[in-house]
Amino acid sequence: MAKIELRGVTKRFHGSEAVKEASFTIHDGEFFILVGPSGCGKSTLLNMIVGLEEITEGEIRLDGVRINDVDPKDRNMAMVFQSYALYPHLSVRENMAFPLKLAKLPRAEIDRRVAQAAEILELAEFLARKPAVLSGGQRQRVAMGRAIVREPKVFLLDEPLSNLDAKLRGQMRTEIARLQRRLGTTTIYVTHDQTEAMTLGDRIAVLRRGEVQQIGTPQELYMQPRNLFVAGFIGSPAMNFLPARMIDNRLELPIGSLEISEPMCRRLEATPGPLAAGFRPDHLQIVLSDSRQEGGLHIRGKAEVVEWLGADLFIHSDITLGEFQEIALPEELGLAPEKQHRRTLVARVDPATRVREGDTVSLCLDPRHVLVFDAVSGENMSLELTH
Repeated sequence: MAKIELRGVTKRFHGSEAVKEASFTIHDGEFFILVGPSGCGKSTLLNMIVGLEEITEGEIRLDGVRINDVDPKDRNMAMVFQSYALYPHLSVRENMAFPLKLAKLPRAEIDRRVAQAAEILELAEFLARKPAVLSGGQRQRVAMGRAIVREPKVFLLDEPLSNLDAKLRGQMRTEIARLQRRLGTTTIYVTHDQTEAMTLGDRIAVLRRGEVQQIGTPQELYMQPRNLFVAGFIGSPAMNFLPARMIDNRLELPIGSLEISEPMCRRLEATPGPLAAGFRPDHLQIVLSDSRQEGGLHIRGKAEVVEWLGADLFIHSDITLGEFQEIALPEELGLAPEKQHRRTLVARVDPATRVREGDTVSLCLDPRHVLVFDAVSGENMSLELTH
């Protein structure tokens, strides 16, 4: 196992910064996730750690030893790529044994390691087969077995499940988590899928345009996002955002107003730009049209889209922004473009709720879960928001 430290790691390509001063520590035995949209620099960062990319500035330390100039083969790290990269003319056993043969290990040691990895990955009955007759999940397990037999200090996985269908991806996610817990090897996992990140990682680093936006546990990123980008990227469906403004010590939204504390009031008044309010679909509850929940913000809207997913029911409702100004959200979030002066809110409600597209619905928002952001810098301003 190993501890990895990044200190101001930067990578430039032709003057453009792909990674900007990344500084963080990956602890011994930790399952660490690098997540972000395509082109954010996560694979480049992974390649610098393993030694496939040179570092422009900064340094990487493995167990306290600087490894910037150490050859990849001498870093004792094993990488699993998005493509299986198996040799089609070799059997499963031969594919898994290949790196050990290159290292000129004794035949008995090679057989021991391959047999052990095959047992862990449930591949023992497939050792004599060629990759062509294996399923996608089995091929990915072979690729992982080839990394396991090396008994490395660090596993590095670069979007290993991207080529699998949705059902198999879910199964492999569970297998990878179980495998990492069993082996206890420090693991760095790159993905653009925030669901993978949330279900697998001990801690997650969210990247945007080469910069680390926030590092924390899945719960911290979900409940306490540092900025607008993290708030919108983590969570499915995405967080709802509305324009907001300060009026007479109250935070005004298109759906109502909230009381805030004096410290928070002073903080928001010192913010020159526009504000944005955010809340999760989980925090919008459907209520009977003739009832009201005390202390909540009540919203009436038309159910434009109803999505029933078995365990969840998502209601998409349009509301008008009135005289509120539109806010610009990070384009990488890929949120659907809004209609002029209208905003679609998504609510996650009880799947037994009887509602159809076109119905008028009454929703209640628990104000305790509203986050306030500086809409220009994206900073989360709601550390002391009270209601």
